[in-house]
Amino acid sequence: MEAVIKTGGKQFYVKKGDIIEAEITSQDIGAEVIIDDVLLISDSTNVISDPTQLKSAKVKAKILSLVKGKKVKVFKFRRRQNSKTLNGHRQNYQKMEIISINK
Repeated sequence: MEAVIKTGGKQFYVKKGDIIEAEITSQDIGAEVIIDDVLLISDSTNVISDPTQLKSAKVKAKILSLVKGKKVKVFKFRRRQNSKTLNGHRQNYQKMEIISINK
């Protein structure tokens, strides 16, 4: 069974046992998170994408660890003004393992 879920402003196509990196929702490592925002569920025979049928659908995930993404460098250069700045940013993510997908 596969599902498309929305968490942290991004959509993920997941199956049971998948590990994804999503935005931080809870700081507790080992905690179970229930994701209610399911956009699509499919198994080998049918596909459910109707929002009224997906109201009761839930995806259960377990937080494995907290990780940081790749470093993004932001360089601003203003020509002929002797002005330049260099900033960096690393986004915090959490690794989550999908435990179950329920209709």
